[in-house]
Formats: sequence, C-alpha cells, structure tokens
Amino acid sequence: MKFINYKDDRRIKRDVSRLYVSAFPIEERPPVNIFFKFAKRENDELYAIYDDGFVGFTNILIYKDLCYVFFLAVSETKRNKGYGSKILSGIKELMEDKTIVLCYEEIDDKYPDNEMRKRRREFYYRNGFIDNNLKVNEYGVIYETCYIGKEKVKFEDYIKIYHSIFGEMVYDYVFEVK
Repeated sequence: MKFINYKDDRRIKRDVSRLYVSAFPIEERPPVNIFFKFAKRENDELYAIYDDGFVGFTNILIYKDLCYVFFLAVSETKRNKGYGSKILSGIKELMEDKTIVLCYEEIDDKYPDNEMRKRRREFYYRNGFIDNNLKVNEYGVIYETCYIGKEKVKFEDYIKIYHSIFGEMVYDYVFEVK
C-alpha cells in the first residue's frame, strides 16, 4: 500500500473528492473546496491510499503531540478486505510519536443506523483504539471519541487541534457534550 500526500501530488484530488462526497453526509464535512484548501496547510495531512488502484483516503489534523483522524474512508469496491485496518496501521506508523484520536457517530438506540455506528466503534477498538470517555458536538453532530497513545485526550487539547486549522470560529461550533 502506498500513502500519497496531497501536498506532494495534487492529482489525487479527483479520487479523494469522489469518495469524500459519497462517503460522508453533507452535515459531517466541510465543502470540498475548503477541504482541499486546508489540506495545503502545514498541520493538515491528506493522504490518498493506493494498492492496485485507489483504496481510500485519510485526513489527519496535527497539533503538537496530538493528531486527529478527521476523515478516513475506504472505497466501496475495497471495503471488507482489510484495507481499513491497513490504513489505520499506516496512520500509526506515520504518527508513531503522537497520540491519535478519532471520532465515530454517537451510539444511541434513537438513531436508525445505530447498528452501523456500533460496528464502526468495534472496528476501531479491534484496531487498538480505546474509549476516550469524551463526547463532542461538532457543527451539530454528536460524536464519541477514542484514542491510541500515552493518555486520554482532554477536550481542551481536542479543541486546540481544531483551532490550529479552523481558527477562532471553532469555538462557536465545537463543544464538549456532558
């Protein structure tokens, strides 16, 4: 598998764009043009993954010794073939000296897709992530967090990751859920 950084090869944009729009609901993603604009920043890493064709992508936000897997998606034709786990392993290698945090949609029976949410959480746990005991509201969507690294990620640190990319406006749209 090969990870190609957007900063090194802008040709990945077409593959990533299609999957980005199809894999994530509009309320969970910035507009495509903003997504790629931020991916040019120093602390925002966007990787397309290839292995005999396009496999998927991941977008990682970095702040000091923390990184946030902002997006991770596997192409529909490559799903259920172990690529998600391989991508997470690649992220762990790329960010080996950092604590990695990621989110999944809140688990609650009130959601019609709750079983899918549970499967997603279990996937992360099978890949070594641990419950972070932190819920966040990001732009109106509630997420639970998990991490891998030295210690749990506090909300204060979590928000600093966002702030490093999006600036002051983040304080109006990202909240801890108690």
